[in-house]
Amino acid sequence: MTIHHNWIHDTTQRNPSADNLLYAHLYNNYLQNISSYGNLSRGSTKIVLENSYFDAVNNPWNIDDTTKGQLKQSGSIAVNCTGKQVTGGSAFTPSSFYSYTLDPAADVPTVVKTYSGPQAGISM
Repeated sequence: MTIHHNWIHDTTQRNPSADNLLYAHLYNNYLQNISSYGNLSRGSTKIVLENSYFDAVNNPWNIDDTTKGQLKQSGSIAVNCTGKQVTGGSAFTPSSFYSYTLDPAADVPTVVKTYSGPQAGISM
């Protein structure tokens, strides 16, 4: 599962939490005002978290202690955050499956807010 360039705000949990997936690649997401947890690896899921931006998030990234999940984080920014920022395991290498380009984490709030929601130039 790959999730990128999303603005998730004013929620409690499952932002996303990945449960019983072999691989989850989360990058360039903007999480804001989250009260319980941001990204959580559960049920042996291997998460790679890259260049995301966390603002006012409790437990920005974590591994469920009762499972064998893995979470490898790089390049993310956490501001005004509390709680756990837990990593562990080697997870996997997303570029061995597909190519992708990371935006700098500092640019993620602007990029995601600019291009979220209805866009006049997009038609079906």
